[in-house]
Amino acid sequence: MLYDDETRRDILSRLSGFRLKHTLGCEKAARMLAQRYGEDEEKCAFAMLLHDITKTFSQDEQLNLCEKYGIIPNDVEKTEWKMLHGKTAAAIAADVYGAPADVVHAIAYHTTGCADMTLLDKIVYMADYIEENRSFDGVKTARKLAARNLDKALLYGMNSSLRDLIHRGKQIHVDTVSARNWLLEHM
Repeated sequence: MLYDDETRRDILSRLSGFRLKHTLGCEKAARMLAQRYGEDEEKCAFAMLLHDITKTFSQDEQLNLCEKYGIIPNDVEKTEWKMLHGKTAAAIAADVYGAPADVVHAIAYHTTGCADMTLLDKIVYMADYIEENRSFDGVKTARKLAARNLDKALLYGMNSSLRDLIHRGKQIHVDTVSARNWLLEHM
């Protein structure tokens, strides 16, 4: 058993409002995807409970965690510091909650993706993208794709995210480019 009810309650007590609602939606989506694609449901759920544990932290708090855990932000993360929450949440997952390496990895890359994504990585990325509280244009299409073909859903999500980042004039994380290129090569 990766975690017990007391650990789950402790994690959820650190969240509130939309972040709590989103996390519970992610947990539900991850369980559904795990069942559909044959991944360990408990690992997927544990990753989703922890994926945004540092999302609401300030820039100073994120940078302090980076220093504490030896995380070196890249150029994009220095500018778009909110992206650091994946890496800082992963560090907390490992240090405080004893999450195994594959769960920690999935949490670290839940916003950017990465090359060589495992099934767990893919499910965590997609569960965050399609959870029931999301309402952006295209989420219904992403949900339908995720139920039929996880890789096609990932590509759809990454393409949509990239279009949005370009439209808003934001920098694009190198891990996202690597993830998309890798996915195209392996579909």
